[in-house]
Amino acid sequence: MFDRKSLQRTKERYPWPEDCPAVAPIPWSMDYGGRHLITDLITRRGLRIVLEVGSFVGGSARQWLAASPQVIVVCVDPWSDIVGSRPFIDGHPFGKTFAGQLREPDGLFQSFLSSMWDCRDRTVAVRGKATDKLPELHSLGLKPDLIYIDADKKGAEIALCDDLFPDALVGGDDWNWRDGRSITIRAPARKSARSRCRVLKNFGNTWLIDDRPWTARERTLQFLSLPRSMAQTISSVTQQLRGRTSAGAPVEKRQHISRPPGAG
Repeated sequence: MFDRKSLQRTKERYPWPEDCPAVAPIPWSMDYGGRHLITDLITRRGLRIVLEVGSFVGGSARQWLAASPQVIVVCVDPWSDIVGSRPFIDGHPFGKTFAGQLREPDGLFQSFLSSMWDCRDRTVAVRGKATDKLPELHSLGLKPDLIYIDADKKGAEIALCDDLFPDALVGGDDWNWRDGRSITIRAPARKSARSRCRVLKNFGNTWLIDDRPWTARERTLQFLSLPRSMAQTISSVTQQLRGRTSAGAPVEKRQHISRPPGAG
């Protein structure tokens, strides 16, 4: 149920600045396939509040806003400064074009604000870690219809969302993303679906834990997404064999703790 008062409290807690940052907007969606699973959901069911965990420069948030003139997106992200090498940024045309801007102090957050400025009446920017901000949003009474997770790729936020927002649908990105050893998002997503007796759906890189069965349209779209999904799988496996994550970053070696002689 749409709660205007809780949404207003959230907006008052996290207001927009008076002036748009003096940096260029970045039209970067980072869409690796399947987001029509989410946009169709927003449109067909008339969802009003989408809580997005991990927003980067706002590309996916703009897709949710475009799906319905009624939807409002609450974006949760620390928007930390970008330092060092980031293969997923450095290897992308938008990343290369805006590398200087993104690596300025507070450059990522300022870029998000600039990119979302014309949508600020329907967007709330909640800056901070999800583990801190999700309980805070719950305490404000926020009741999201859908939670979209595109954060650490391990799904650590899924169980927290289940506890705090049990009525919300939960979905996200990175269904085919590998950390160099395994696809990390799938186990927590499947566990959540089982525990809530819901249906786990996925198209390409997008997944959704739904409270309704598959529709014929969804099955058709899933079938059409198979070639791209297979290409992503082949690419991620190839990267894993090279000792890299799906983003191309080297896999950190696991540290082995040696036991002293005679230890049991």
